[in-house]
Amino acid sequence: MMEVDKDFITVVLNEALMAGKRKVVIRSDLMETDLLAVDLDRQEVQLVVQEDVYDEALSRMARAVGDRLAMDLPNYLDLREALQASLLLPPSNLDGLMAEIYRVTERRGDPYRFPRQMCFGLDTNLLYRRLFSRLLLAGTRCGVRPFDPQKVQLLIPSMAEEELSRRVGRKYDKRDVEELKRALRDRSVAEELFNCLDKGGRKALNGQAEVAALRQRYSCWSAQGGSFVEDKEVRDDEMLGSVADEMLEQRVDVLFLTNDDKTRAHANAHKVPSLPISYPYEVPSTIQYDPWLLTELVYDLSILHTSLTLKGTGVRIRGEWMGKTVDDYRSERVRVIALQGSEIGEMLARDMRVISAIKSRFPWKELV
Repeated sequence: MMEVDKDFITVVLNEALMAGKRKVVIRSDLMETDLLAVDLDRQEVQLVVQEDVYDEALSRMARAVGDRLAMDLPNYLDLREALQASLLLPPSNLDGLMAEIYRVTERRGDPYRFPRQMCFGLDTNLLYRRLFSRLLLAGTRCGVRPFDPQKVQLLIPSMAEEELSRRVGRKYDKRDVEELKRALRDRSVAEELFNCLDKGGRKALNGQAEVAALRQRYSCWSAQGGSFVEDKEVRDDEMLGSVADEMLEQRVDVLFLTNDDKTRAHANAHKVPSLPISYPYEVPSTIQYDPWLLTELVYDLSILHTSLTLKGTGVRIRGEWMGKTVDDYRSERVRVIALQGSEIGEMLARDMRVISAIKSRFPWKELV
């Protein structure tokens, strides 16, 4: 068992390909169902589980556990959002967003011509989807040209961060673990979940990891103000009010980005320009991918489903385990487990030794 940065998932997939595993099926150990079939040679997802098939597996698991756990199980919407967040299903208007980003970088490069700078405000739903960190990994398949993130200013409302924080709460107790153990054929999948966060908490910590990543790569600041309330519409209105105040105080132009059309209404009421980020609803049967973005998809799925098996490789990837810390989430770490008889287990151990030796000799964080 190895605790590694998520980029090691790319190493796992490369070793699988070199071992002759041209196609790999990604299976949810929690739902006991296949999620994706990936052709590593052609770099395409060739099969995504159909919604009715997934819903049948979800219903089977829901009947086997109590109501509380049944509500916590990852559903098909989670799978669709993971495909969207990894940019395998990029926003329908990504070209329009990238045009705005390139325009902002141009303005930053000529402050005498453009003395009033522009920044992007981010809604909470785009922090969950990790849009701006994944844009730095996207390539020609998404139609994204390289840009300098330090020339892109991001405004992150403090209320968005508070919302993420408040979603980190409930953990699995002994009763939950026992219910899962009775429902699953592989009891070890459940045994590692005692005192672990529920699905909502895991997704929120992944959103917090996005905020940390953005602050490392982009030029970011916060919009303070507003009182957090549970009513979403009231909360969104408070958040857009704080963004409007920041515009006036800092004398900057803000383009607020959101996946929620109702939030745009609140933005309009506060005279904050906005751009909807719209994702496709339909999931095609075949999807071309950039290799680094496939790693992001596997990482997100490992968090949602807690444990994945790459069928035919003898490798399991865990995104949640007993004792995983907030720092592990912010460092985006996973556990890679070579099961008994794994064809690539020894190669992965060798790769890990080589990577560890390199990191010990060079300022790895600075190189990244």
